Amino acid sequence: MIRNKLSSPKLSIIIPVYNVEPYVEKCLRSCAEQNIPYSDYEIIVVNDGTKDNSLNIVERVAKEYSNITVVSQKNAGLSAARNKGLSLAVGEYIWFIDSDDWIEDNCFKKLTDLLYENCLDGLIICAANVLNGTPSKRQDYSELKRTFYSGIELLKMNYLELCVPFTIYRRDFLKENNLKFKEGIFHEDSEFTPRSYYFAKRIAVKNDVIYFVNINPFSITRSINYKKAFDYIKVARSLSTFSQFIPTDLIYIYNNIISRDINNSLYNSYQMDNITIRTLNIELKKNKSLFKHLRKSTIAKYRIEGILFDILPRHCVQVYKFIQFINFNQYKYYSAISVSNKMQSLTN
Repeated sequence: MIRNKLSSPKLSIIIPVYNVEPYVEKCLRSCAEQNIPYSDYEIIVVNDGTKDNSLNIVERVAKEYSNITVVSQKNAGLSAARNKGLSLAVGEYIWFIDSDDWIEDNCFKKLTDLLYENCLDGLIICAANVLNGTPSKRQDYSELKRTFYSGIELLKMNYLELCVPFTIYRRDFLKENNLKFKEGIFHEDSEFTPRSYYFAKRIAVKNDVIYFVNINPFSITRSINYKKAFDYIKVARSLSTFSQFIPTDLIYIYNNIISRDINNSLYNSYQMDNITIRTLNIELKKNKSLFKHLRKSTIAKYRIEGILFDILPRHCVQVYKFIQFINFNQYKYYSAISVSNKMQSLTN
């Protein structure tokens, strides 16, 4: 690794790379060709043992820019690659960017100005999904009228932007609160972000689209992998431990988040064979202590699940699917009534 030395850059961009040959050059150039001096930001590319031509592309592009550093490691997963980049970063603010996505042209000046002028712990930005060249905005924060919020305030309002690239963090804030990514799992964002928001005292929200998500059907997040279901249980278990140190008046927030993670795990069961479903049921039974979060959720569906899972801990998947079936049929019933009422009003 050749480390390009920068004196106190404002921003560190961390880009993990693994098998993204068709996309990585666009991502890298969108970050490198910006509207602040090279000395004001660094780009750290972490090659996570890529097996395709991604590293050759990155090294070729890096030769054109003095502020790009490339470091390689054996494949250890996205979390480990992000943590590696974080350990090397020297910028005052950290932005984790996925290597198959890209960012808006000439956005660094307005972002760094906003971060510096307001001493932010975090800045939430908007993103757009891009499918077949057509962008579609993912979020709308127009209802947020204030300039700044604490992370807890955003959690209370259910404005939890799980996807890590959509929040730019102050590096010292991450360091002071020992905020790193849990390694060896999928859904590391779901584990990291609810913890980071809890500690953040000053967050701004920018309602402009800054980040573009390439809808890549072969990406890690969109591929079928049974491990995802079991990793959601690990996420729930980690957040359950974290929630033990949270004031009682805020516990409901994490009861709902953990309940959602359990449901996300169970949702994966629709793609499982019977043997894997049996294994998932066993794993949930082993983690029966998590059911308390379901029972104490503010959401009725989760509370019902928690009660039934306690009664039938060996059949959580079947109970979950039964509740989903009931909810779906209720939705169809009330939708049909709504359509019928509208038709009657038109004929009257």
